[in-house]
Amino acid sequence: MYNFHYICLVKQIIAYKEYFKDFYESLSQKEKEKVDKVLVLMHSENRMPNHFIKLLEEGIYELRITVPNKELRLLFIIDGDQLVILFNCFVKKSRKTPRTEIEKAINLKKQYYEEKQNG
Repeated sequence: MYNFHYICLVKQIIAYKEYFKDFYESLSQKEKEKVDKVLVLMHSENRMPNHFIKLLEEGIYELRITVPNKELRLLFIIDGDQLVILFNCFVKKSRKTPRTEIEKAINLKKQYYEEKQNG
């Protein structure tokens, strides 16, 4: 039996600036297919098993994607009905999410909302 993490059904998934695109383009075709599959699931389901999503802090979530011999991490926020992928998508190399990656996400979240507010 899965433990589920509830999130609002997101209507739109957007990438903030070019960071996700750059990360995505660095992946193999199989890795891209797995990322696509998980993002489609995020878009179509209103709950996800806990092993996919973890709330880190300050509204920053970690999307966990396992591919052979790699753990991919996409840090994101929820803004209304949008899932906003932040730039620090990375291959996880240790047990804990690096503090530097969390701090980058917090700073990008601030930038995102400042830009949104200023139009």
